Amino acid sequence: MTVTRDAETIRQMAEDHCRAWSAGDANATADLFAQDATLSVNGAAPHRGRGEIADAARALMKDFPGVQVRVDETRHSGRRAVMIWTLTGRHAETGNTVVLPGWHEWDLDDDMKVRRCLGYYDAEDLQRQIAGN
Repeated sequence: MTVTRDAETIRQMAEDHCRAWSAGDANATADLFAQDATLSVNGAAPHRGRGEIADAARALMKDFPGVQVRVDETRHSGRRAVMIWTLTGRHAETGNTVVLPGWHEWDLDDDMKVRRCLGYYDAEDLQRQIAGN
């Protein structure tokens, strides 16, 4: 299978990612990535492979139990796609609600798995919301 340029396929793929996050299923989240994929958020050292990606997802899900993620928009060109998302959740320690926009830039393989993901969000805004400011 070659990477499609079909917008609906990319949108469905983004919806699958959000469904896995929102279900609190770290393994299902990681399964949407290629076996040797990388995930880097805000320029941090990348998580490598599905195991590390599942661990990173599990950590976020622990910090924000019941987190919900929705797709706001997608864009694509060949083997690249962008998913703009909004995360909503309650921080486990403070109990404060967080509404956080961000995006993922994806490089895709022939099986429509994410080979490389670069994620971005406003870390200062997240900390303000966690603190209740």
